[in-house]
Amino acid sequence: MSHHINEQILEGIFDEVSEMNTGSILRELEGGMFSGMCESFDMRVAFTDRDKVIELLVNKRFEELPEGPQ
Repeated sequence: MSHHINEQILEGIFDEVSEMNTGSILRELEGGMFSGMCESFDMRVAFTDRDKVIELLVNKRFEELPEGPQ
């Protein structure tokens, strides 16, 4: 795939993830860097930098694409 196609894919993933609430984003990322970070899930949501977790999830989804980033 070309760089241009990758950008379009990333934009599509970003749009989809941006529509999710922060809790849903954290649940999808759960098990990695966010496990055990706070006493409760609500505390994790409250202390989360939404832009950062959106970026993390977009990158995670892009890297997990069957054909992979090109």
